[in-house]
This record gives sequence, structure tokens and C-alpha cells, in this order.
Amino acid sequence: MADHSTTVESSTGDDAPTLEATIRQKRVALGLISSCHVLNHLQYSITSVLFPLMMTELGFGLVGLGFISALSSFVGQGLQVIYGFLSNFFKRTTMLAVGNCVVGVTAMSQFFLGSYPQLVTARVAIDAGSSPQHPLGSSILSRYYPKSRGWALTFHHSAGNLGSFIGPAAASFALLYMDWRHAFVLFGAISLVMGLTLFVVRDHAGGAGEAGGKKKAKAGFDAYLQCLKNRNILFTSLVLMAGAAGRGTGVNMTYLVPFFMQKFSVSAASGGFILTLMQSGGLIGPMLIAWLSDRTGKRTGITQATLFLSALMTVFLVQHDSLGFWFYTNLILYGAFVQARGALTQTMIGDFATPELTDAAFSIYYFVGFISGPVWTLIIGYVMEHHGFTEAFYVAASTYIAGMILLLFVKEAPKAATA
Repeated sequence: MADHSTTVESSTGDDAPTLEATIRQKRVALGLISSCHVLNHLQYSITSVLFPLMMTELGFGLVGLGFISALSSFVGQGLQVIYGFLSNFFKRTTMLAVGNCVVGVTAMSQFFLGSYPQLVTARVAIDAGSSPQHPLGSSILSRYYPKSRGWALTFHHSAGNLGSFIGPAAASFALLYMDWRHAFVLFGAISLVMGLTLFVVRDHAGGAGEAGGKKKAKAGFDAYLQCLKNRNILFTSLVLMAGAAGRGTGVNMTYLVPFFMQKFSVSAASGGFILTLMQSGGLIGPMLIAWLSDRTGKRTGITQATLFLSALMTVFLVQHDSLGFWFYTNLILYGAFVQARGALTQTMIGDFATPELTDAAFSIYYFVGFISGPVWTLIIGYVMEHHGFTEAFYVAASTYIAGMILLLFVKEAPKAATA
């Protein structure tokens, strides 16, 4: 088989890029796409600190908080399914650029918020703008790095975790010098600038060719059908769907700071710093676990283990009565294991999908896997509101066991065959 890691055919009609240009293009793509992923997650994670301050001023409670997260995530994550089709007509990097610019402009507009409905509208628009990031970013990098797919996709995944990691601390520091309105303007401006830089990046990963519109549409639909018939792609997507937390957003970002505030009587800013510590586990842990899966080729077995440990760490998390050594150890391990599922399963999708199915496979994976996020956010929020934090965490823990069962239906090829 040809080495596609060094020769990638251009889709723009120009001559195929030279080896030097292709390597440079890959590095630029990895750097910029991953940087945008950092900012996408940062835009969400800063709300874990800013929203508790806004609740009294704009008049909403925990259920309202869950509704914002659920609705905006439902729209943004639901839109992820369309990009496998749209990539036949538009450049992936252009769609990523437009999406990130929408995120930046809308984030800055939150300076003018005066009511809860306006906040809901803004968050929906931000999630819609961030919707191309996962399927298109992963598709481009999966094609660019076929021989080191696990590393490249985990780097991209960990970049999102980095945004989740620095977001609460960044918001906490910002609140020392400005109010929440100016904080949104600051972080939104950074996303806007980053989105504009993507317009200078060329998409060498295929797609948007010169075929007629009908042929493009048929090819796009056929790719979706083939992916839906692929048991490995479908059940791997369902594994991501099963876990309540661990997508970088959703349950953790929405409820952990209120949990810390109630359980340990800390301020919103202190809760943000504690959340940052949890995200440090989510930043480092998946990289180490993905490296191990690349070395052994046993991604399903390793994913089974991380799901079991995710359930265990979730149950233990609510048993602590004070902020001490064992609590912080538990918190870091919780972040490491619940975040590892995403890094492992998206690499499995890259392994299972042929090049012509990559766009559709990642679109289906992120749609099926992430569309459950809003549902879990509402369920966990309802249990917290009516039964308490402990019971809600027990419900979350049970979802990882369901993921372990689903993995039994995935048939992983030997490492040599996959390569």
C-alpha cells in the first residue's frame, strides 16, 4: 500500500504538492486545527465559572442552567452529522474558519445580554459555530497521519481538553480584573482572530472536487449508508454515546463547579480552580492511554478498562467530605479516565473507516456519540435538583457499564491488519 502520510493529493485542481509543502501543510493544519479546538472548548469551559455569577442577574437556576447546556449542545452536536455530506461541496478548512468566526463574534455579543432568552440564543449560536470542529478536524488529521493516527487524533482531542483545562482558571483570573461581560468579549476576540487565520490554510485532504453536483450528493449519501452498515463504526459511536460525562463539555462543565460550591462551601472562582485540576488529568491521561493503545493495538480492551475505572472514580468522587489528598487524587484520576474514552473511540473510527468513508464516518460518530450529551445533561440535572448530587453521580457511573457492554459487539482487527 502506498505511503499516504507523505503524499496527499490536492483537491483544488492544482498540481499535487511537493513532499516539503505537504509536510508543512500537515504541520500547519495540525497546529491551527488543534488551536481552534482549544478555543472551542475554552468558550464552553469558561461558562462553568461565569454562569454561576450570571444566574441571579439573569434569573435562572440549575434547571435553567441544564437547559442552556442541553439545547445549545443538541443544536451544535446535531449539526455535526451534515459535514460528511457538505465536504463534497465545500472545503473543510473554509467551513472550519467560518464556524470559528461565528463562535468569536457571538461570544463577544454576550456583552449585551439582558435576559435569559438572549443568553440561550447566544449559546445556541456558539455551539452551531463550533459544530464543524470535531468531524472535519478529525477527518483532515486522520487522512494526513495514517501511520500515526492515534497520536494525531489524540493530540487534537487533547487540545480540546487543554481548552477545558485552562478555561475555568482563565475565567477565574479574568474575574479578578473585569466583570463577566468583558470576560466574554476578551475570549470571543481570541476565537475570532483564530478563525480568521484558517482562511489562509489550503485543504489538501480531498473532497470538494470537480464532479457534478448530483454525483457529489450521491457519493455523500452512499458513504453514510456504508458507514451505517459497518458494525464497528456504529457500535464504537454508541460507546461514546453511552457515557454521561467525558466529552470535554456537558455534565462536567455544567455541574461540577456547583457541586464543589455546595459540597465544600467554596466560591465560584475556587470551584473553577478545582475544576482546572480535574482537567489536568483529562489533558495528560488520554495521551498516555492512547500511546499505550498504539503500542499494543488493543484499543477495545483498553477502552473497556477505562470505562470500568470511570465508573469507579465517579462513585468515589461523591464520598469525600473535605478537600484533601485523596479527593484531589480521585479528581485527577476521574478526569483521566472519563476523557480517555473519546480519544480511544475516535482513533478506532479512523482505523475502521476507509479513506472515502472518513468524512461520513466521523460525522456519524460525533453525531451519534455527542447527541446524547444534552440528554444526559438534562437527566443528571434533574436528578441533582430533585434527589441530590450523590444520586446523580451514581446514575452517571452506571452509564459507563453500558458502554462496556456495547464494546462487546466491536470486532477489532489485529494490529498488523489494521496498519
